[in-house]
Amino acid sequence: MSTIAEVRAKHLNLAQVLKDHVGIRKIVEDLYPDQAHFIYELLQNAQDTGATSVAFRLVRGGLTFEHDGRPFSPGDIFAITDIGESNKVDEDKIGRFGVGFKAVFAYSETPTIHSPTFSFRIEDLVLPTEVSPLEDLQGLTRFMFPFNNPKKDPLTAYEEVAVGLSELSEMALLFLPSLSSISWSVEGGVNGELLRISHSAEHMEILRQSSDGGAVGSHFLRFDAPVAGLGQQNVSVAFPLGFVGEATQYEPGKPLAGQLRVVAANPGQVAVFFPAEKETSGLRFHLHAPFVPELSRASIKETPANIPLFEQLAQLSAGSLHRIKEMGLLSADFLSVLPNPLDPIPPRYQSIRTAITEAMNREPLTPTQTRGHAPARTLLQAKASLKDLLGSDDLALLAGHDDDPPAWAASAAQKNSNADRFLTGLAIRDWDVDEFVDRLQVLDPDDWRHPDEELRGWLAAKPAEWHQQLYALLHRELVADGDVHRVVDLELVRLRDGRYRRGAGSYFPSGLDDDDGFPRVDASVYNAGRSKPQQAAARKLLEELGTRDVGEAELVEALLKDRYAQTSHRPRVGDMRRFVALVETDPTKATLFSPYFIFEDENGSWRRPRDCFLDSPLRETGLRAYHARAAGKGGPVGLAGRYPDSGVSLPRLLKFAEATGVITALRVVEGSCVLNPSWSYLASVGGGRSEFHKDQDYSFAGFEAATATPDMRVSALVWRTMESFTQYTKGLQATYQMNQRRGAHYASSKLVHQLRAAAWVPQSDGRFVVPAEARADLLPAGFPYDPGKRWLKAIGFGEALAKRSEEAKQKQSIAKQLGFQDGTALEDAQWFAGLDPAERLVFKQQVENRRSFSLPESQPGNPDRRAERVLAMAAEAPERVTEERTRSVSAGLQAVKQEAEQYLRRQYTNADGVMICQVCQGPLPFRLPDGRHYVEKVEFIAEVDRRHHQNYLALCPNHAAMIQHAHGSEDLVREMLLDCDTDTLDIVLAETDASIYFTRTHLLDLKAVIASENRPSS
Repeated sequence: MSTIAEVRAKHLNLAQVLKDHVGIRKIVEDLYPDQAHFIYELLQNAQDTGATSVAFRLVRGGLTFEHDGRPFSPGDIFAITDIGESNKVDEDKIGRFGVGFKAVFAYSETPTIHSPTFSFRIEDLVLPTEVSPLEDLQGLTRFMFPFNNPKKDPLTAYEEVAVGLSELSEMALLFLPSLSSISWSVEGGVNGELLRISHSAEHMEILRQSSDGGAVGSHFLRFDAPVAGLGQQNVSVAFPLGFVGEATQYEPGKPLAGQLRVVAANPGQVAVFFPAEKETSGLRFHLHAPFVPELSRASIKETPANIPLFEQLAQLSAGSLHRIKEMGLLSADFLSVLPNPLDPIPPRYQSIRTAITEAMNREPLTPTQTRGHAPARTLLQAKASLKDLLGSDDLALLAGHDDDPPAWAASAAQKNSNADRFLTGLAIRDWDVDEFVDRLQVLDPDDWRHPDEELRGWLAAKPAEWHQQLYALLHRELVADGDVHRVVDLELVRLRDGRYRRGAGSYFPSGLDDDDGFPRVDASVYNAGRSKPQQAAARKLLEELGTRDVGEAELVEALLKDRYAQTSHRPRVGDMRRFVALVETDPTKATLFSPYFIFEDENGSWRRPRDCFLDSPLRETGLRAYHARAAGKGGPVGLAGRYPDSGVSLPRLLKFAEATGVITALRVVEGSCVLNPSWSYLASVGGGRSEFHKDQDYSFAGFEAATATPDMRVSALVWRTMESFTQYTKGLQATYQMNQRRGAHYASSKLVHQLRAAAWVPQSDGRFVVPAEARADLLPAGFPYDPGKRWLKAIGFGEALAKRSEEAKQKQSIAKQLGFQDGTALEDAQWFAGLDPAERLVFKQQVENRRSFSLPESQPGNPDRRAERVLAMAAEAPERVTEERTRSVSAGLQAVKQEAEQYLRRQYTNADGVMICQVCQGPLPFRLPDGRHYVEKVEFIAEVDRRHHQNYLALCPNHAAMIQHAHGSEDLVREMLLDCDTDTLDIVLAETDASIYFTRTHLLDLKAVIASENRPSS
């Protein structure tokens, strides 16, 4: 029995099943819905036979297919007539004579195969029937497919197959290792051919020719790697190539990079030798591997068997970059082909992007600005203008890595392009103008770091044209954004003599023979070359930095340095006219004169403006009277009286003096809050010290001494100075803050306390009073009064009078309403009602006792005789005689008591300037003529070895006497004090319970000094 008959006999039962179950055939026919998909099945089987060329011939009645591969074997006959079976256990084979071939039955009921070894026809999908062999095969294998499927008429079949042949793409040959030619002829249509031409191991051309005269060549770079365990099977990646410039045809003798460049595939396809039409990689180049496909071959199956192939494709994709670089094709444009972080790549293809990125980061593959390649991790990215300015040697100095020298990465031609996104995804470090400017900060001569002499030498070695480029770049990048302040203090301005300075203090040259001592800029840094915009930008940057033309102000400044410095003082008549004229023209130049000795004082010495004051005979200010009392030696001195004869009118001269800093009013001195009378409250703000710490207080220097003796000139000066205070002047308030979270404590400034305490306000009746006792209607002329002024309210002007007057009116009215004779009677009643009931009872008993108590009487029996006797006794009385005797005096007592008084006044004066008695715990009973409260300083614990100013109490006269003569707790007070943990200490005075109030500061200080008394002496 022949092989064909044997196969037929074995498949009879299968044929009957297919007849009985027509749905099985329908499944087979519907498995490949694409038109003429069987064309690819035929090409796959030809590849498996080792064919090098194939040919299709289409006529209206059917299709003929021929290939020059291996003839049919008996096993091939079994496979092609079975369903789902194949004799191709060899994994090198890619086709499957099984379900795949059955796609032809959608067109032909009786396909016929003629091979040099066998000739047969297939019926009912699985039954072979031997037919007569053909004589014209010439070693070829021929398939004949008559269009006789009743479900598809011959014309439709013809048209569908014609379309399938015309749509054969270059991809049909790209990944087939043996096939190099596919031709087709179409009855009544266009004939065509695909040819694969290998120009090198990686470079191939797929040439498409057609009978209508067209011929198009598509070029690819294909890289292959064998698959482990699969013999001749490969994984491959292919990059499409496009012509460069106007070239349209490849010339083999010329370099590849000069003719072609890598272009993006749109989209990149995935092939299992032929394109898997429904598979999407998200890449812009083609992939091939012997994947296990879905049954329809349109996509890749999700199976563990495919995972190693994806991993090998990732390594091949990354490894191909080295060969692409060697070919001169790995340029910045090529990067647009590679996957970037924004590409929608399915998870199983992500490893390809990862491998490419890691290779570019680690290996010398990333294009550089100088058309070389380097690992991306060693590259820097910046604007093109900075790259043009700084070369590789510059970067090594400015932004050097610890290991590899840095270089500029190439830039993408367009922002946000695929190439730009790919570069952004690499380990390239941004090092742009901001970082460059930060590096230049060492050129600041006032910087706390040591000057970088290497950087200074680098800058000095650069030519003038490079400096122009630098200045133009800094102008473009910094000025528009308001960041020029970052370089304004740097010594960046190149001078004519090669030195560098800040812009301020540098001058543009005005001629070739400038030799006037001014540091002149090297003109070539802004006029070299031919680029007018760059020249203009460079000069504008210098102007922004403070470089200017030499003008009158600069000449005057040079004159000041030459003649009016402390070490070279040579004043000239006429200079003052020039000084005054400059400030009149430009008031901002007044600050030029601050450090120079331009004024002569009334003693004939020369001084800086801030060390002089204005007063008679130039202008009556009262400053001389004030400073004579307050400043002593070393204070400011009045201007010389000769200035009216200086050649400048007095009004102009005085205006100039004031503008340059000559003192015309009292200066408010800013200092610490420590000496503020409210320091205890201010310091209680609490919290740890931070950057928000504030310690601000204000005062008049020497105020107490200046106002100790009343003087109308001093008072007028003080009044005029305070009138100059605005609504928001800080001088009236002290501020103390430790950190932002705990806030701040505020109190009246020391200046306010100074003004409150001194009797400096004149009254028209000749008196000088403290502000609280002053009356506005008694102010002399020249003392304008506005009750809305903040400073007048702060110092309590007229408060005492106003308070007394208002209180008196209110008390009088209330007293009459309540039936009392006057306000005093009402106050007495309120006071009595406020006493403790027991105290009221005692008080009533005392009054009743006094009312019922009769004064003692003694009446002599004979007044005249008693008078004579007393006179006689008086005559015999001893005379008053004074004699000097040596007595003991406690050494240092007076100094300690003076220190104690200052200490107690600070501790027991509240924020309103009122001082209290520690026992009364109320205001001291009266004030001294200078406005201070009278206070008795009484030593608290007498039995101590040393005198301590903290061991004193602030008391009214009454309680001072009690402490000294009627102190019932004196023996226990030391122990009671050391045990005290509150702000009051209970004691007995004059057989009555009382208590002593202590501030926490005083209590702690007192405990400390008492404790020190208990230590053994060293």
